[in-house]
Amino acid sequence: MAFERGRFGLEYDPRQHEEASGGIGWVVAVVSVVALVSLAWSLVGRFRTRADEFADVEPSSENPNVAAGAAISPPAAVARPDTSPPDPPPPRYPDSVMAKRPVKLRNLLMRLEAAEKRRDVEMAVSTIEQIRALPGSPAADLDDSLARRLGTLNLRRLFDLRNAQWVKQITVKRGDVASRIASENGSTLASLAKLNGGSVDKVFIGRKMYVMDHPRFNLVIHRRTRTADLSLNGKFFKRYDIPGVVSGKEGTYEFPANPKTFWRSLGVEFKVSDRVELETLLPVKASVIVAEL
Repeated sequence: MAFERGRFGLEYDPRQHEEASGGIGWVVAVVSVVALVSLAWSLVGRFRTRADEFADVEPSSENPNVAAGAAISPPAAVARPDTSPPDPPPPRYPDSVMAKRPVKLRNLLMRLEAAEKRRDVEMAVSTIEQIRALPGSPAADLDDSLARRLGTLNLRRLFDLRNAQWVKQITVKRGDVASRIASENGSTLASLAKLNGGSVDKVFIGRKMYVMDHPRFNLVIHRRTRTADLSLNGKFFKRYDIPGVVSGKEGTYEFPANPKTFWRSLGVEFKVSDRVELETLLPVKASVIVAEL
């Protein structure tokens, strides 16, 4: 508060307070203005600096985002999913090979290729059999590869497709056991298990089961070519390789119930997988022939 000496002694003077307050207000106002001016000047300086930077870069006529005189680098490659269809597989038999074949053989080979593309097993099998049966053997140079493809298809027809000409379905009766079912139908316990999903432990009355319908398997072992051809019901079924020399004597043999030492007695050694497959297919007393050719 402001006091001063008056006529009546010390007196209060409110104007002095207003003058002091007014002076402080002017000071605050001046400081605020100076701060605002400084802030504005700073912002203007920044904008000028950015403008100078852009002024130094003169856009070219072709690419406005590239400085004049600068090397233009190609745009970075963008990884995109490959939506183009896959390249078709090359034909199994080139035109140069097909041109030398008789017309009938060419047609059958094209039919075989179409059947394999469609995964038509039955059509592929019948086509290979027709090719191998052509008079004069015009496909003699292809016969081995055709025989091996036919063997793969035949195995699929037997165990996966359960072809009706080899396989039938039965209903388990009272007193039936797996070994008896296989024996009564001229097959093996191993093939019975494979035809029925690998499990024949639980054979109960009324169960539906697939069995081989009295197959007539024969195996011919060729000493010179070191191959073995398996036939089923008089028709070629599959070809197997023999890694070593066949030392057994020529002749006809019966496949035994226990084949553990049978192959050794014939002087024949198969790959393990092929031996297991043959023992799955060949029933007891099936013919095994050792031939020179």
